[in-house]
Amino acid sequence: MDIKGCIPKDKFDTAAIKRASQIGFPMLNPILPDLLGWVQDANWPVAPHTASLLSTAGVEILPHIRAILNSEDGVWKYWTIELVVTNLNSDVQIELHDELARLAGHPTKDDQLEAVDVAAQGILNA
Repeated sequence: MDIKGCIPKDKFDTAAIKRASQIGFPMLNPILPDLLGWVQDANWPVAPHTASLLSTAGVEILPHIRAILNSEDGVWKYWTIELVVTNLNSDVQIELHDELARLAGHPTKDDQLEAVDVAAQGILNA
């Protein structure tokens, strides 16, 4: 199976995530950025399924999550923390400590507006 078929075509394409789940990691590592794009909005039907799958990724997901957490997109940061980071293996999650501490302690105005600081602090307190 071509892993490009595991990238949702729209916010309703949960079948693509089902195919991706059958392949699993590390085979899906090349499309991690594409998959992370589908957790930008938790209201999308594909978002929780994608987040569940991404939560099983290994350390290869870290640079992609760091890129999101260092972006200016507060909504994407919030949902990435709430849907993915919260459920990552603790060994992977601990690697994001510095980024989460920065977001919790020094949030931008957008981060505060989107409650990114609260979500980050929630992970740190867990």
